[in-house]
Amino acid sequence: MLHNKKWLDPKKLMLEYGIAISTQALYRRKKKIPYSKIGGFIYYNRKKIDAWIESHMIDVEEDLPTAVHSLQDVG
Repeated sequence: MLHNKKWLDPKKLMLEYGIAISTQALYRRKKKIPYSKIGGFIYYNRKKIDAWIESHMIDVEEDLPTAVHSLQDVG
């Protein structure tokens, strides 16, 4: 097992990022999450996971004025 901050095993990914181990397995099968597999062990590169999460960011600030305006019309 790699013991440094660069690499995470599935349990550490779950504890630090809140992604269930079963969800990780599903994402790996569907090739939706970056990972390495060495000798049957799964490892996640922290920087790649951070980039993967950033790539799924939904920017809500652009729609904020419209949403606030709509709420003011209702109220």
